[in-house]
Amino acid sequence: MHSLTFSHTTFSQRFSQQQPQSRRQRGFSLIELMVVIGIIGILSGIGIPAYQSYTQKAALTDMLQTMIPYKTASELCSIDLGELATCNNGVSSIPASKASRYVSAIEVKAGIITLSGQQALNGLSVVMTPVVNKLDGSIDWTRQCTLAGNEGLVNACKQIFHFSDPSTR
Repeated sequence: MHSLTFSHTTFSQRFSQQQPQSRRQRGFSLIELMVVIGIIGILSGIGIPAYQSYTQKAALTDMLQTMIPYKTASELCSIDLGELATCNNGVSSIPASKASRYVSAIEVKAGIITLSGQQALNGLSVVMTPVVNKLDGSIDWTRQCTLAGNEGLVNACKQIFHFSDPSTR
């Protein structure tokens, strides 16, 4: 018959026997840490401007959505009254000025819509000017985006607020 023998060694004793004592865990060297910090710096240098551009375009979309009812109402006012000269905030179906997250004020005078930006669009001014087409009486819109010192946001504004602008034909 076979006899079973039990050893009285503990787990820690067995583990220490399997691992050589000369092998110690070491941390990262200074050079390795500097390389990682450099990589993070490069990635953030690319990522942060891209993210800012993305948030500005989202804010411009909010500004556009806030402006659309005023644009439609100005067109209807022109049809109802036969002219744009008296199409102002509160006249005909044009709503009173309303603010949104990125728009501090909307002003409509003689059908011309002026939006003032705030937060991510602080300092941006968008002017939408209706131009009556002499051939068919339809209304085309010209747009002017202005902001000193931020050509990227102005270009994004021109892309977002692109309607039937006769100056781009």
